[in-house]
Amino acid sequence: MTNYNRRLFLQASAAGFLGATGALAGLGRQGAFAADTGGYKAMVGIFLKGGADMFDALLPRDQASYDALVDVRPGIVNRYGDGSRARENLLALNPLGPDMFSGRQFGLVPELAPLKAMFDAGEGAVVGAVGPLLTPTSRTGMASGTDALPKRLFSHNDQQSTWMALETEGVRRGWGGSFMDEMIASGSGVGNPDFSLITAGSGDIFLAAERALQFKAPENPENLGIDMSVRTNLTSGSHGAAARDKMDQFLRDATHGSSNPFARDVVAGQARGIENMRDYREAFAQAGSVGTPFPNSSLGRQLSAIANAINLRGVIGNSRQIFYADTGGFDSHNNQSGSMPGLLGGLAQSIAAFRDALIAMGVWGQVTVFTMSDFGRTLGDNGDGTDHGWGSHQFVFGGSVQGQRIYGDMPELDPDGERFTSSRARLIPSVSVDQYAATLGSWFGLDGSEIDRVLPNLSRFNQRDLGFLSGTSA
Repeated sequence: MTNYNRRLFLQASAAGFLGATGALAGLGRQGAFAADTGGYKAMVGIFLKGGADMFDALLPRDQASYDALVDVRPGIVNRYGDGSRARENLLALNPLGPDMFSGRQFGLVPELAPLKAMFDAGEGAVVGAVGPLLTPTSRTGMASGTDALPKRLFSHNDQQSTWMALETEGVRRGWGGSFMDEMIASGSGVGNPDFSLITAGSGDIFLAAERALQFKAPENPENLGIDMSVRTNLTSGSHGAAARDKMDQFLRDATHGSSNPFARDVVAGQARGIENMRDYREAFAQAGSVGTPFPNSSLGRQLSAIANAINLRGVIGNSRQIFYADTGGFDSHNNQSGSMPGLLGGLAQSIAAFRDALIAMGVWGQVTVFTMSDFGRTLGDNGDGTDHGWGSHQFVFGGSVQGQRIYGDMPELDPDGERFTSSRARLIPSVSVDQYAATLGSWFGLDGSEIDRVLPNLSRFNQRDLGFLSGTSA
């Protein structure tokens, strides 16, 4: 039986009303200023829903490895009539540093040209073979039963939750929200907690926290607050001003006309939501909108809203913020050659526009963008599609990224090898989500003990910091 309490009920009510946040200060442990909150830093997570096939985004480019790819998934590679998956048309990556892959070469597909330019400029990196893990895992360990496995692998909802919160569906806190909890608990000051966790997409578990709720970044901040609520829910006629005043008076009443504590909490959450929306609108009126054009797509509009929110950082006074956006369509069991180019092109164009906006603001070096997805796809195809996999490759971008490098692992494409499952040739992750998150958290300003509290599996892996961000110390 679920154990509900007033605080959780208040959180759910407030989150459902205008996507607002509420400050829930004074609860739980208070730290000793462990987190480093100097300057401004922001994390921007982009979730690719459905399970993005990165074997169809980042391909081998040396002849032997490319031939191995064509052998195992001829249906997909040969379906691209425009030649975009032909070896000679791949955009060659030339990573810095020692040869980690014994002469093997890699390239991005043409629709990712904007991301390739960022990689070449040292502002982007690839983290290979990332996925949920409880412990380092191999094909042999899986077969013998010695390697513990995450629950409900290959399930969309559960693996989205595991990526965002390290547990299957039903968990209450995401690691993004928990990072901010640690920042707030340290007492070092991150600014206004009402605007520290901001989603421009779905209200997913990634930003769910104990001390603050997600704030929904609006596409049109000028139309927010009590006025919008009155126009939408009460009246748009001549009595709008009077209705606004009555509603405002009611929401500011401590008792809200009820002796029921749950009812009071619900209305208090709604009142806080309207107040936050009004504050956000007023801050936007001072700072204004960013002038950078964004693609008119769901992800483009979300990243535009996030750019506008970052532009308010000086007005609302936040030194640390975590943002979330999502885009779907990656569950490509069929017609992958028809859908994948548009999905990848939209991702690349939106991130490139976001970069331009942050450079114009002078904060590109203080923001890190990173991708996540349910899972990768099977190495083998089923004609013009692929099925649910496990590990996958991810991208990170930003002025603090130690770019033009490939981190993690890029295993040889041998479906019978140790790096793939014996069933359906699913890539077994070499890098855990905990390690990926820990590297971000360390750059964000969390110390080792704070990171360990959020990422319970991290201690089982030898490398805590993958090194793809400058100034980390996890």
